[in-house]
Amino acid sequence: MKDLKTTIGLEIHVQLKTKSKMFCRCDNFAEGKAPNTVVCPVCLGLPGALPVANYQAIEWTIKTGLALDCEIAKVAKFDRKHYFYPDLPKGYQISQYDEPFATHGRVEMSNYKYQTSNSKEETIKIRLNRIHLEEDAGKLIHSGGKSLVDLNRAGTPLMEIVTEPDITSPEMAGDFLRKLQKIVRDVSEVSEASMEKGHMRCDANISLTDGTIMSPIIELKNLNSFKFVEKALTLVRAHLAETYDSRPKKLSKETWGYDSVNNKVYLQRRKEEAADYRYFPCPDLPPFESSVFDLNKLRSELKEDVEQKLTLLRDLDVPGTYAGTIALNNKWYDSFILLRQRIGDDYCIDIAEAIAQLPTYFGDLKGNAVGEIDFKAEVIKNRSTKSAMRKIFEKALANPEMTYLEIKSIIDSEMNEFDDEKIGTLITDIIEKNPNELNRYRQGEKQLFGFFMGKLMKETQGKANPQKLNQLLREKLETK
Repeated sequence: MKDLKTTIGLEIHVQLKTKSKMFCRCDNFAEGKAPNTVVCPVCLGLPGALPVANYQAIEWTIKTGLALDCEIAKVAKFDRKHYFYPDLPKGYQISQYDEPFATHGRVEMSNYKYQTSNSKEETIKIRLNRIHLEEDAGKLIHSGGKSLVDLNRAGTPLMEIVTEPDITSPEMAGDFLRKLQKIVRDVSEVSEASMEKGHMRCDANISLTDGTIMSPIIELKNLNSFKFVEKALTLVRAHLAETYDSRPKKLSKETWGYDSVNNKVYLQRRKEEAADYRYFPCPDLPPFESSVFDLNKLRSELKEDVEQKLTLLRDLDVPGTYAGTIALNNKWYDSFILLRQRIGDDYCIDIAEAIAQLPTYFGDLKGNAVGEIDFKAEVIKNRSTKSAMRKIFEKALANPEMTYLEIKSIIDSEMNEFDDEKIGTLITDIIEKNPNELNRYRQGEKQLFGFFMGKLMKETQGKANPQKLNQLLREKLETK
């Protein structure tokens, strides 16, 4: 078989989680509701009904463009895209053609999986051609030999994110989609992006070339899971490789489907070209100027992506098990940052452990809840064991009218039972009972510090400040 290069481009539809639909005030959350009950004259396409664009949907599209390092258009417009299908009541879809809201973005990914002998870059960049905004069509339900139409979804706001053909394998396509999901879910926070629920769907275009001649381009439609994208592209790549030598002389485009039950791909139709859709500017909607949006404010609202969060947590020596848990939860990560700002980097591991192990008490801190932050910071600064922390919070939560000084007294009674003299006596007793371990420690087996610390924690029953225990124990062990 010839050495053929795989080229893949993706078109990803992301459903925005706005309260209302794209061009009307209908509820945008129609899941589980009776068919054709969340509709109005606008999304039904009735004569005389006029669309009004959803401001937040446009703002969130621009915000996502900023998160993906796109150029934001000074002026953008909506167009009518014509095609006839039973679930498209107007006979056209309001979309964008030549003047979308965002263009020329990129997504950076780790290159460790895709490294070649000629590539030494640590990251690869998947370029984005554009991000445009449009309305969704309805849904066809095939049952009992009949095809039924449910228009609840008609008019739902969709971002379409189109990549350049920079993806070189089905596995890379799957990884790109996982990264993109995290960005729209956790960085710009504009979509639930659940592929299982249809909030994120993918069309994939794939072709092969030997460097001179290209195979036909095959588009796979409506793939709704990362694994299905990888499996379907793998099957089509194998088909294109097998038929490469017998390919048609004229370059063609085809639309294929994927049967996930039988893991098969099949031809659906010849691919439409842009001219087939007869685009023209939507006469009911004026062009939009991006100057009406505060781009600096939108940039400031962007969250760090998971990789950036993990990097920060690891730089602060937070253990990997805690770092991964906190980085994947925006509320927990925000709590970590607030508490770190309040009590400093010396307590980062303690903060992370508290949030990851006791999320009921330490998760979901609100930035303006100063008293709550102070209280939780005080607990962490004096904390010993999670059981002691839990006891403090249970007492505080049982009486929400307690003042901060009353809560402070609970902390003191629970955690400051042991003074320096009492701790010193306990350490001396532990050392005297374990002379062999003491000699090994002083001869260089420093890992035995954990052995002595464990004995000390058991004696204090989690009621002493661990930082103080650590300091006094180390002083005693090092003093000969």
